[in-house]
Amino acid sequence: MSGNVEELNSRIERAVADGQLMQSTVKNIRSLLTAAPTDLYFNSVHQLVDGCEWSELNDRFYQTLAFGTGGLRGRTIGKIVTTAECGAAREDERPQFPCVGTNAMNFFNVNRATRGLVAYLHDWNERQKISAKPKIVIAHDPRFFSKEFAEVAAKVAAENGCDACMFDGPRSVPELSFAVRYLKANAGIVITASHNPPYDNGYKVYFSDGAQVIEPHASGMIAKVNAIMTESFTPLPKDRQGKVTMIGKDIDQAYMRRLETLILDPQMVREAKSLRIVYTPLHGTGSVIIKPMLTRLGFNFQVVPEQDGFDGRFPTVKSPNPEYAEALTMAIDLAQKEDADLVVATDPDCDRMGAAVRGEDG
Repeated sequence: MSGNVEELNSRIERAVADGQLMQSTVKNIRSLLTAAPTDLYFNSVHQLVDGCEWSELNDRFYQTLAFGTGGLRGRTIGKIVTTAECGAAREDERPQFPCVGTNAMNFFNVNRATRGLVAYLHDWNERQKISAKPKIVIAHDPRFFSKEFAEVAAKVAAENGCDACMFDGPRSVPELSFAVRYLKANAGIVITASHNPPYDNGYKVYFSDGAQVIEPHASGMIAKVNAIMTESFTPLPKDRQGKVTMIGKDIDQAYMRRLETLILDPQMVREAKSLRIVYTPLHGTGSVIIKPMLTRLGFNFQVVPEQDGFDGRFPTVKSPNPEYAEALTMAIDLAQKEDADLVVATDPDCDRMGAAVRGEDG
């Protein structure tokens, strides 16, 4: 291995001298490889260097993915997928491992973000003289690696002394916001890149009020996360660790009960039996709550069957953004066929909605 490392370093130095690699790229490559938990990182970098894929290496390593007020967002599948990243996956499957790099959305950065968030929550509890362990709620969408990133976040949080309540499957941002307040948690995490392309993923953070973080919490969390440059850490002793609890249907039911109380005119809803609705979740989390909620309220609706299942490829649309007319094409086609009055679409994490209404001219 030492010979391979020396050869790799020599080739990297030549690439810097030739102006093909940035100095920051080299610094971050070396930092990541020094503390690498497996050979995955080395093998991926080695293949890209062997292929003279300097642009790909610069994209992956020119910076460490910065944690901002919106959390993290970046590529989880590289423009070039290395053999090591592909692993045991077949050609038509998602790579076995996410994109290797300090500027990518991967286990390295989920680890950093979670440790920084938990460290801030410990400090905040101490300042507020709260003796209980911090508690976070974790949700994820159906994107590539979302479930695995959520599991890593829960594990890292628990090993750093924070209780973690993790949804047992994909859930929406609005339900995560509700769950944070309902469970009296200190913060929430959603693994999602909203309506970005399939190769992206992200990490959104919410505070105890269920809203995305604002000052003074934002600066405090950002400083904690961005100060962490490695995924190596020593877990707390078992008696000081938090616990991971799975949550699901009980929270769904509590959330729908709460949603029912928000209806401004229940009588109008009860009388809307003739309204015909077509709904599409665009392969995302909206189907978990919106379908049973529409049933609960007695609406006459259909769901676009091709877009009803979870699918991180979003194969039926150019972009899973319901604000784009193209994303509503299949729903509008179904509405025309079924003579529906209203089309509703939500993006993968269900915090954005698009609609189309039948005009007087049909």
